[in-house]
Amino acid sequence: MTEWADEARARQGLYRFIGAALLPPERERLELLASAFGILDEYDLDKYPYFIAWRDFAVVLESDVSPEDLGIEYVRLFGVGFRGTPAIPTESNYRAPNRDGAVASFIASLQAEYRSLGLASADGAEAPDHISTELEVMSHLCGVEADAWESSQETLAKDTLKVESRFVRSHLAVWIPMFASRVLAASPAPFYERATELVHAFVIHEDDYFAAIAVGSSEL
Repeated sequence: MTEWADEARARQGLYRFIGAALLPPERERLELLASAFGILDEYDLDKYPYFIAWRDFAVVLESDVSPEDLGIEYVRLFGVGFRGTPAIPTESNYRAPNRDGAVASFIASLQAEYRSLGLASADGAEAPDHISTELEVMSHLCGVEADAWESSQETLAKDTLKVESRFVRSHLAVWIPMFASRVLAASPAPFYERATELVHAFVIHEDDYFAAIAVGSSEL
């Protein structure tokens, strides 16, 4: 079970790391990302297909990144409510039909799903369907899974993996490829270009990961 627990811990950290990279840039947050990178890199990520995107983002993160310049670029790319925003980082922008009440209905459904997972309704600074919020939800689930493996609660661990699989396949794997395509088409600054490539590569890997371990079958 140690191998499964380590896998879950690495995924927990990666979801949180990428989610933080896609929040509004602050000097302290950038410093925490740089520190977290070294910790996560100890998980031998070179065996995964998203490793190239991971290393490319590290190169940008280790450069002299200005929070002020990134702030301007963040608003240009992701500024919700700004006319002509290239890539609003919320799921409803890609999946809710363009009619009155559709977004509110989508958000209400997502919050009900969060409550079913034992999470409080998302009332933080970012919207419930913001990319960083959804990545944090997955980080939480991976943490629950890791705790279960580490305490020899195999049934709970497997059940949590099934929940993770449903969330990725119902949400992240559906809209993040569309989001990434829009970001990259907007010729982003290197930091957001690499962060977008990383989140896309990681989510695609996660989708493949759940297929490979046959979630929900007797093989797990």
